[in-house]
Amino acid sequence: MNIFVTGSNGFLGTYFRKNNKMQNCDIIYGTTSDNKFTLRFNNLYSNIFEKLNDKQIDIIIHFASVIPKSFQSANFEDIYLPNTKMMNNLYNYSVSNGIKKFIYISSFGSIKEPNNLDIHDFYTMSKIAGEHFCSIMETNGIQTASLRLSAPYGEYSHTKNVINLFIEKAIKNDNIEIFGSGEREQNFIYAEDIVNAIELCVEKDVSGIYSIVSQHNTSMLNLAEVILKITNSESKILINGRPDPQEGYKPNYTYNRAFKEIGFKPQYDIERGLRKYINWLLSNK
Repeated sequence: MNIFVTGSNGFLGTYFRKNNKMQNCDIIYGTTSDNKFTLRFNNLYSNIFEKLNDKQIDIIIHFASVIPKSFQSANFEDIYLPNTKMMNNLYNYSVSNGIKKFIYISSFGSIKEPNNLDIHDFYTMSKIAGEHFCSIMETNGIQTASLRLSAPYGEYSHTKNVINLFIEKAIKNDNIEIFGSGEREQNFIYAEDIVNAIELCVEKDVSGIYSIVSQHNTSMLNLAEVILKITNSESKILINGRPDPQEGYKPNYTYNRAFKEIGFKPQYDIERGLRKYINWLLSNK
């Protein structure tokens, strides 16, 4: 089986490249940046037909995305258009070359009510547009799986997200400041669980959107406590008194469909995942 992977130098693409267990597959790793382990493409994979001209591709796994610094900074020209143009390039290649399966790494983004699809920014809108591209692929006989991720973390992540910021503070023994009451929750999913979901999608028949999320949410206060425990940090947790714009938010996600149709069940709770990630960070410091 021949697989083409986009975004192979990004966080999840790198984790997949280094940790997937698909030794029986021939995998081509693509990127739009320089790297000796990957095949370099033009921006937005605009030359995909040329680069893969002599290849027989059965499956595409699409990690690549133009990611904004924040949801608030995401705009139509710089974020939405590039992501949809890139998806269109991959769509045209997939339909023209009759690939069998397309696995798309999507996101909940700023959506708070998945059933209502309440999109609040152009980055999230571009990810949902990608899911609609997948729907059109299915009308052309291509199996698709859009994997909606909650909040991924793990090795090779360099984003200044709450997990990385808290870990950095803890390692330096700096106090961790928490907004609001600290009870706002987030659903963090460890990278190995995501790779496992992708491998299941490669093996199984798939169709549509699958939520790839953890079993339990984690509050900001609990997140800080777990990180301090793992790092044996002398940092203190300070409730700084500043309001949290998302105070009281608790994601309501379920992986039921993914479990029923492809057998996905997350194996990492927040402490187990963070322990593995932090040990990796410390060993590579």
